[in-house]
Amino acid sequence: MSLFYFEFRKLLLNKKTISLLVGLFILYSLMGFVTSMFLIGNGESYRVYEELAADYEGTIDEGKAVWAKKIYEEVSARYGTDSRMIARSIKDQPETMLAIKYNEFTERVDEYWNGTPPECIEESYGIALLESKLAELEMQGKQNTFVYTKLSNSLKRLTALGEPKFANILLWENLFVNWGEHMMQFLLFIPLTFIIAPVFAVERSTGMDHLILSSRSGRRKIVTAKLLSILAASVTVTLIYVEATFIFGFLPHASLHGWNAAIQSVPTYAKSMFGFQTWQLAVVGAVWIIFTGAVYSFIIGFISSRMKNQMSTAGVSLAILFINVGLAAMGDTVTQRFQPLIDFGLANVTLIKEVFGGFKMFHLFGICVSYPVMAVFVLGLTAVLAGFGIYCGQKSRTVA
Repeated sequence: MSLFYFEFRKLLLNKKTISLLVGLFILYSLMGFVTSMFLIGNGESYRVYEELAADYEGTIDEGKAVWAKKIYEEVSARYGTDSRMIARSIKDQPETMLAIKYNEFTERVDEYWNGTPPECIEESYGIALLESKLAELEMQGKQNTFVYTKLSNSLKRLTALGEPKFANILLWENLFVNWGEHMMQFLLFIPLTFIIAPVFAVERSTGMDHLILSSRSGRRKIVTAKLLSILAASVTVTLIYVEATFIFGFLPHASLHGWNAAIQSVPTYAKSMFGFQTWQLAVVGAVWIIFTGAVYSFIIGFISSRMKNQMSTAGVSLAILFINVGLAAMGDTVTQRFQPLIDFGLANVTLIKEVFGGFKMFHLFGICVSYPVMAVFVLGLTAVLAGFGIYCGQKSRTVA
């Protein structure tokens, strides 16, 4: 325990790193606050929106849907069809915002029953579309194929979830924006890179690792203490991110309304086939960020054990992160060719909207496995291999 505390203090509890953590807390707090204010102008606007939305919650109302579509057409004619531009322009107009949100909801209900357009490259979604594809496969006698099993499971899950319902989830939507966009990877993983990078590299750059690893404490104990310090530092930083964005995202309006709504009420998760409520997804999302942050930190630790200085470690680690994000941001033609790499690369697997926002399945040794299960397996294996590589690499650096 004393070795772990020593390594943890050296990695995180020093003046330079503590100052960085304070700065990160301020940055994450501002990000949560500003993102919340971007969605709606002020507390009074949100309270008016909350009162209006109370009468719209539940299953679709055709009369209200017609009213919402009319308002949307007027607004889009004025501000364009870009959702961000519309949101920025009407954030102080609660009634107009409600109409826009309700119109989006009616479109989601239509997709639930009729399915996505034929040209859509996403996973098949919608009762009618799934039924038609299953019927086509049955006519071809392909009931025992992976595609048929995948579509059948999707239809069962979608039917069990039922038709989407409208709910006031404005601020939960804000939280999931902070936790599910690529900006999170830069704001969280870049600081993690510079915090974890020195764990092996500093001692290796001076040659002190030969002496330290050959001390009476033993190579295994020292490396284990370093790995535990990496894990503890990673959890500390990600907890700061999660707590700061959560608390300061909700403080402007002091409301948890919609905490028990289905996640399908959140536009980003409209096509999710997981039966979570918003608070449950928030818990799962927080755990997922902590877990993926820890895996990335172990990768940095492995790179640090192989590099001769801290800056080289940071450079290689950031290059891996940027390459992953760059690949995920490329066009559909590129991403389809490298789909497995994209699915389990840092750019996608660390985002809860990618893992839980749909229903991807993989064919593994004749078994259909969901994306979250596969992601846990791949990330867990990566962490184990990184740890094993660190142990093996440090063994060769001890002196007789």
